Amino acid sequence: MNPFKFMESRLGRFSKEYRKLVVRTYVITVRLVLTTAFPSMIKGIFYSLSGNRSKQYASFLKGSKTWGAAVRKMTNTNLIFTNEIPIPETGHMIFLNHVNEIDFPYDCLVVNKPYLANQVIKKTLVAYWWMKAMGSQVFESSKATTIAVSVRNLLKGLNTTSYIVYPEGHNSYSEEIQPLLKGMVKIAFENKIPVVMVLKSGITRYQTDPKNVTVGYKYVGRFDPTEFQTWEAFRDSLQEIMVREKDALDKQIGTVRQPETVKVK
Repeated sequence: MNPFKFMESRLGRFSKEYRKLVVRTYVITVRLVLTTAFPSMIKGIFYSLSGNRSKQYASFLKGSKTWGAAVRKMTNTNLIFTNEIPIPETGHMIFLNHVNEIDFPYDCLVVNKPYLANQVIKKTLVAYWWMKAMGSQVFESSKATTIAVSVRNLLKGLNTTSYIVYPEGHNSYSEEIQPLLKGMVKIAFENKIPVVMVLKSGITRYQTDPKNVTVGYKYVGRFDPTEFQTWEAFRDSLQEIMVREKDALDKQIGTVRQPETVKVK
């Protein structure tokens, strides 16, 4: 599927300004690949051909940071870090709240780790190729056998990296934390994978104002699933913490929570 038609089909209920911003955000990757990110891509391809996966992933991850920086400059965004964000190099799931299409480049800039994505990413070919090139995995959940393979690949990958996970499972288009889905939380619990939580605030503003937005990121902490008796207890604790800390972050950077404004033109 044409990636821009795919985005358009998902964003028809939003304003023309927001749809245009999303397209610009993803089209800009073409220019970056030919300019700022070009050295990282060439190095990544070289390391890929020589079989050096760790350096391949590092090169493409470095290239992905240029995307976030370019989107920040394009939108004149005020990016705030409310505290130090120490991202573990290996062995962790990094739980982030997922808001809309614009948070992806900022997560590449701020957290800069491979993703544990779902099958939907395959519909956006360029993004899928780059994500795979920087070490991301697509978690196949169409049937039990593919889930088992995905879990094995995840555990193997955690030996050399940590993965960004969106535990809500979908774009919320809201500043409210959505219910955490069973899948990733249960996998973390059953396989004793520690979770690091990072939250962001202000991203919904892009849905009505394409420029001069304030976006904040906050490191919340590390959570050990072995301290809980059941995966449900682990999920409920994470949910409570995400809701509480997101509210605090909103107040800290001045994010105004309000009903989504949809302008159809």
